Amino acid sequence: LIRKAGRVGAHTLQLLFSWTVFGVSFSLIIGFIAASNAENQQWRIPSRQELPSVLGVCVSGTLAHFLLNYSAKLMPATLAGLIRSSDIFYAYLLEIIVLGQHPEKVTYWGVLLVCFSLVSVLLASTGRTGNKMKHLESVGNLTAAK
Repeated sequence: LIRKAGRVGAHTLQLLFSWTVFGVSFSLIIGFIAASNAENQQWRIPSRQELPSVLGVCVSGTLAHFLLNYSAKLMPATLAGLIRSSDIFYAYLLEIIVLGQHPEKVTYWGVLLVCFSLVSVLLASTGRTGNKMKHLESVGNLTAAK
């Protein structure tokens, strides 16, 4: 989707703006639905001590999305898709290491299936992506890889 938008001429900031608008909109909608179903949850404005953490998460998430969109335009689609899909694995890894929360056994099976699919796609496209990367290096489109 990002590569198609790039071919049409969409700027990276346009993709970032649409991600922000739709992300905030859907987060609010889902949040209101989830809060209406829960008995002990209420919306509130973060306190002064919590505000820097909330803003830090927002800024780092926006910066990460900007960099992912920009870099996805520069690399082959298979490699960009693998990188975008691997964030699920890293999220679970951080959940275990940083937060100390261990998921249920079914979740581990899900992580194994995601890893299996990533490895399968990587193995299936190794020849095609490798040849394309060599071609892009020879043309000069991948200056960072040199």
